[in-house]
Amino acid sequence: MKRLRSSVLIILCLSLSLTGCEAFRKKFVRKPKKEKEVEVVVHTQEYVSEYSTEEIYKKYFLFWRTWHEELLNSLSAQDGNRKKRVFAAKKIVENLQQMQQLLLPEKQNRLDIYISEQKDIVRQLNEYKLNRIQALRIKSILERQRRQIQREFKCRQVREYLIKG
Repeated sequence: MKRLRSSVLIILCLSLSLTGCEAFRKKFVRKPKKEKEVEVVVHTQEYVSEYSTEEIYKKYFLFWRTWHEELLNSLSAQDGNRKKRVFAAKKIVENLQQMQQLLLPEKQNRLDIYISEQKDIVRQLNEYKLNRIQALRIKSILERQRRQIQREFKCRQVREYLIKG
């Protein structure tokens, strides 16, 4: 019995020494040092706008007009998508606010009236599914608003009220 145990122990030791224990060796072998990474330094600088205030205003005015037409067209359609209407109305508010930031305070106050009307329309579109009468009422408000804004806030009319920059 003793002989069997000793022979098994010798065979076990021989097999371990011949096959090795790589995971055990890995723990005690030094790893090569990593090189330090170069630190990236970013220099910030202010860029001067490529566009004049007038060109930026024209862009937002065009965006406003496009979204306004989109909303009017979706109100005309019988099966208009509610999410599309709400999105268009929100974009109208955004573009009017961008236009407002480019104007002097005396014209900003006048545009504030149309922004509040438009926010009211967004609220109405969010609250409930529109029936035909409500859609027609909102459409008439939008058409009146479009005429007034185009008359008062075309680029030619507000050129002298734009912020110089």
